[in-house]
Amino acid sequence: MSVTKNDITKAVKELGIKNGDTILVHSSFKSLGEVDGGAETVICGFLDAIGEEGTLVFPTFVQKDFKNAYKTWHLDKESDVGYLTNYFRLRKGSKRSDQATHSVAASGKMADELTKTHGHTSKRFGSMGDTPFAPDSPWEKMYQKNAKIVMLGVSPLYITFRHYAEYCYIEECLIALSNKKEYDEMKERLTSFGKKGVWPHLHNEVLAELYNEKYGEKKSVCGDAELLCFNAKEFTNLAMEHLRNYDERVLRRNDEAWDTDGWIEWTEDYRKIVK
Repeated sequence: MSVTKNDITKAVKELGIKNGDTILVHSSFKSLGEVDGGAETVICGFLDAIGEEGTLVFPTFVQKDFKNAYKTWHLDKESDVGYLTNYFRLRKGSKRSDQATHSVAASGKMADELTKTHGHTSKRFGSMGDTPFAPDSPWEKMYQKNAKIVMLGVSPLYITFRHYAEYCYIEECLIALSNKKEYDEMKERLTSFGKKGVWPHLHNEVLAELYNEKYGEKKSVCGDAELLCFNAKEFTNLAMEHLRNYDERVLRRNDEAWDTDGWIEWTEDYRKIVK
């Protein structure tokens, strides 16, 4: 049996999503199985769940040839994170933020406000450049607005708010170091765009387990897909809490690209300097 718009709306509401909510959707269209009406059915099902007062957001990231993202970016560049994201960014009424690596597209009441600035009026130091998760970014605005994160047929591994939490934690550390003589040396050891270094790469699947233990799991099913829901502010704050407590469980491991040992060493030095 094909998935209908009503099926989508019902599954979304079962997650606790209500009229007026802002929701960010990470998605796999094919995970649903056969959908009556295709992508438009999915989008309309989400919009019906949040009503005219709500705002629907999809990531529209650049991932292919990431090292050249800032050189090749333009506002009409294709999204690399799935069929629904490209359909949505081109859909009438959608607004897209102007940022090379972690743009979003939005539709609904807060679409203009969410997308009109993205690293244009403020910066925040980080591993993928100083604009993706800047204080004027859609990510900061979604955090402030208690947005909900919906995973449609995809694992919590893909919750992008982990990066926002990493950026905010590093900002907190650099502020604490700002009046210390070691500031420049400690900052130089960190990763930035195009430069190797250390970084607190968070393990989303571990964070999701910790989140569900604390807040309870929110899950529904639609067609062949499982839907999961997280509160963006709660997820970010939980990640920050575990970083502040130096909880190594939440760090990515088993891959030299993450340089976990280097981050732990940086953290140990940071604690000695700011104690």
